[in-house]
Amino acid sequence: IFTITIASLVKLIADDLSVFIILFFRYLFCIPLLFLTAIYQRREKALKIESKLGLAIRTLTGIAAFGSLFGALKFINLSLMTILLQAMPLFITILAPLLIKELVGWFRRTIAIIGFIGVFLILNPGPEEWINKGVILGLMCPFFGALMLISVRKLGQTDHPTSIALWYNIFGSLIFLLICILNKDEWPKYYEIFLILFVIGIASSFQQICLAYSHKFAPASLLAPLRYISVPIGIIVGVSFFNETLSSNFFLGTIIIIASSLMIIHRENVKK
Repeated sequence: IFTITIASLVKLIADDLSVFIILFFRYLFCIPLLFLTAIYQRREKALKIESKLGLAIRTLTGIAAFGSLFGALKFINLSLMTILLQAMPLFITILAPLLIKELVGWFRRTIAIIGFIGVFLILNPGPEEWINKGVILGLMCPFFGALMLISVRKLGQTDHPTSIALWYNIFGSLIFLLICILNKDEWPKYYEIFLILFVIGIASSFQQICLAYSHKFAPASLLAPLRYISVPIGIIVGVSFFNETLSSNFFLGTIIIIASSLMIIHRENVKK
């Protein structure tokens, strides 16, 4: 719910502001709530990180994933972006054996390839559309998101999730502030825009906190399928508020992607 809320608000103001400005405020307004949470959970160890390299990788991949997401929403429909995000388990299946030597059998690899056929059906690109900025950014988002989740898996073995999230947002705000200054981006002029940016930041804080606590209180096998609740919500919001139209290829591709991802998740749980 928080993911779709954030994406919808970004889509709403994407034509009025630079993507870098939106990203800066997203990271900046995340910090206060995460800082208070880290202090409450860890006291004097709120900022302590053991794996500096792991944090650097998590930060860069996270920034790339969110940058691609916010950039893509400037060019493509919310419904399409919501579905492309569900391709993340497919990318994880392909990348995990290469990056962290995780064992992935032929069954999961085959299902991942079938899932990418669903992505192709949804995009349904012509020769010129493959170089469309929205399509490129839309595919980069789950790719870098998969890299981020793989890095989080490894980093979670040594460091606390709240401290990781806090440092990630501190670095993210500094990086995008520098980019905004160098790019000479125009700052928001209206109170309403600042209010929307504030809500995006707060929603992002709750998104990260809810994600961390959900894994504390419930098993991964129960949580993984819940990500697909965002699909009907994203489609309803896209059609109702942004007047998006959906093709038969969109629904066929959606079914293939979700079915493939759920089969991968089920197979992984069986292996455990």
